[in-house]
Amino acid sequence: MIDDVLSILQKSEQKQLVEKIRDVVSLIENSPPPFFLISHYDADGLSAATSAMLLLERLKIPYHLTVVEQLTPEFLRTALKEKSGSMMFLDLGSGMLEYIKSKENLQIFIVDHHLPQGSHENIIEVNPHRYGVDGSLEVSSSSLSFLMLAAADKKVVEKAHLAIIGALGDRQDQGERFSLTGINEAIAKIAEERGIIETKIGLRLFGAHTRPLTKALALTMDPPLPTLTGKEAACLKFLNLIGINPVKNGTLRKYSDLSLEEKKVLATELLKLMIAHDYPVNEAERIFGTMYFYAKEPPQTPLRDLREFAYLVNACGRLDYHGTAIGLLRGYRGKMLARALSHVREYRTLLSKALSLARSDKIKKEENNIYIYIDFEDELPPKATGAVASILSSILKTKAKILIVSSQYNSQYVKMSFRKLDNVELNLGEIIADTAKSVNCNGGGHDEAGGALIEKAKLKSFLEEFLSAVQRKVGEQ
Repeated sequence: MIDDVLSILQKSEQKQLVEKIRDVVSLIENSPPPFFLISHYDADGLSAATSAMLLLERLKIPYHLTVVEQLTPEFLRTALKEKSGSMMFLDLGSGMLEYIKSKENLQIFIVDHHLPQGSHENIIEVNPHRYGVDGSLEVSSSSLSFLMLAAADKKVVEKAHLAIIGALGDRQDQGERFSLTGINEAIAKIAEERGIIETKIGLRLFGAHTRPLTKALALTMDPPLPTLTGKEAACLKFLNLIGINPVKNGTLRKYSDLSLEEKKVLATELLKLMIAHDYPVNEAERIFGTMYFYAKEPPQTPLRDLREFAYLVNACGRLDYHGTAIGLLRGYRGKMLARALSHVREYRTLLSKALSLARSDKIKKEENNIYIYIDFEDELPPKATGAVASILSSILKTKAKILIVSSQYNSQYVKMSFRKLDNVELNLGEIIADTAKSVNCNGGGHDEAGGALIEKAKLKSFLEEFLSAVQRKVGEQ
């Protein structure tokens, strides 16, 4: 499959990266066992970890997986001190190179798509930014890890959905009609040709093909539907109001049950609803775009829609049910899927509570012309700050250019997640990394989003430095 991907890619930088991946697999084969895998806890990290596990199993190399929320200097000192053999970081590591030191008895690999910070010696790093490829849009860590698996197994195309799940979970669907681009797109195209995935253009409602339409509307959060998300009774009333009967023969209808004319009416009315609630047109249009389906999954299951699959994996990962998430990715169903759906309900309750708090006066908020800062303190688990920031970035009405969401990480640190709110030309991840480093803390990310772990005692200094850095960038423009 590596050759198929290379035949599609047009940019020399992308081809060089894929060739590097092929070389890295040869190095993995000859590296000392066992392998210690350390992955990020979100859909991209867990999908990348699953492909890496399958690769090592194929090569008959023993391994151990650890899933983490974030790398810290303390964690790395302990991990590197106690281990010998080989270690692979998945969807993290490139932002902590100054703390990841190679040892004589430990070969280190990094498979990451975040912006690298610093340089390294004797570490084998697979990072698109090193080749001039945009890691925030063109390739996810799950795609990099899947291509490593593909380099070792020419028949592994049936696992291509692992790459797509991670890319969608990281919101890399930023191409025309919210499609994947770059290396992600090449993998998706080959998988579609081989009958592994299907793509369609339509309304991006959550569970549109597996749940009643009223529930699909109520569950949709990307973007949230004003007056409808979280309110199934309101969705029922809305459908009747626009002339779409939500019930047929005593049964609630699904989106797939609608006629073509009804689907057009629904799309038009949803756009009108969002624009009437002050959504920018480009944000309202997020409701309509490219759908990715896992063709090997029965149509009636929530894993058929790969965005929904990614959501399930994300929910499990952020609630520390990593084994359940990896079980789903590896193909287990039955009780495993039932547990995952239970965790999703728990996760949705958490997010709903957080969004209600964000609209209230019960939490700290600070706003200026550069950023709006929402501090949940101990009211929000730190692993949920990124998800809440992504949702709020779609619905906030503010003139600020950047959203910051934080919560208490522990007694010493604050976890912060950042999102761009407009098209100001700056690399958010780069600014976060530089500002965090200026106060001896850790942070980084992508062009549009990022995160940081900041000591409470240094929070005020960090925010002041961050504000100054963004103001300089904006002033230069």
